[in-house]
Amino acid sequence: MIRNLLRVFVLTLMAKEKSKTTQAMDELQASVRPFLKELGFRGRARAFNRTTSDGITQVIEFQLGRFDPPGTQYVGFRQNLYGKFTVNVGVYVPEMHKYTYPGGGELPFVHEYDCWIRARLGTVGPEHHDIWWDLESVHEQAAEVFHRIERDALPFLARFETRDAILQQWMQENSDVSKFDRSRQQTACAIIMAIRGRRGEARSILSAALRQLADHPSAQMVRGLFEKLGLGEPES
Repeated sequence: MIRNLLRVFVLTLMAKEKSKTTQAMDELQASVRPFLKELGFRGRARAFNRTTSDGITQVIEFQLGRFDPPGTQYVGFRQNLYGKFTVNVGVYVPEMHKYTYPGGGELPFVHEYDCWIRARLGTVGPEHHDIWWDLESVHEQAAEVFHRIERDALPFLARFETRDAILQQWMQENSDVSKFDRSRQQTACAIIMAIRGRRGEARSILSAALRQLADHPSAQMVRGLFEKLGLGEPES
C-alpha cells in the first residue's frame, strides 16, 4: 500500500516537472519561430523544414533532454540532461531516404533523424562538440539559439544546399573523418550519381565503400544498393 502510494507520488512529481520543461521549451520555440518563418521554414512540433531549389529539405529541430526518475545513477560519460535542450540540424535528400530506409518513399515532413546528413548545433559551432543548454532563462537562451542558428546552422546547411554541393563536399579526400564516415559519404554520392545516370562512377564508388566496410553491419546495406540501383555486381 505504502509502496503504491509512493510510486503514485513520484509519477505525479515527474509529470509536473516534465510539464514545466515542456512549457519552457514551447516558450523558447515561440521566440525563435518568427525568425525561422522569415527564412522560409515551416514548423511542426519541435521540427522546422525548408526546401531548397534542388528539392532538398533542410531541417532544424529542437530536442529536450530525457527525464530520468529520481535516484538514477549515471555511469561513464552519460549525464543528467533533464531541464536542458539542444538543437539538431539535418539535410534530407529524397533518393538517399528512398534507397536506404525500410519502406523508402518521400516524406511529407522531415525530422532530423530522417536525414542522412546530420549534426548538432554545438558541433558546427566554434566549440566543435555537443552542447546542451539550460531551460531556466528562456529569453536569454532564445537569443543564444537565434545567434547560433544564424552564425553556425545556416552556413552548415548552405554547404549541402544542392546535390552538386554534396558531391563536391563529399567526393574530396578528408583525413578528418573515420573510415566508416568516409564510406557513408561515398555511398550517398553513389546514390546521387546513379539516379543522375552516372552508373559507372556510382558502381566504382560503391565498390570502394564496400571494401572499406569489410565486415561492418552496414556492408549488407551497401551490397543491397547494387541491386536496387541496377548497378550489377560489385567490382573486385
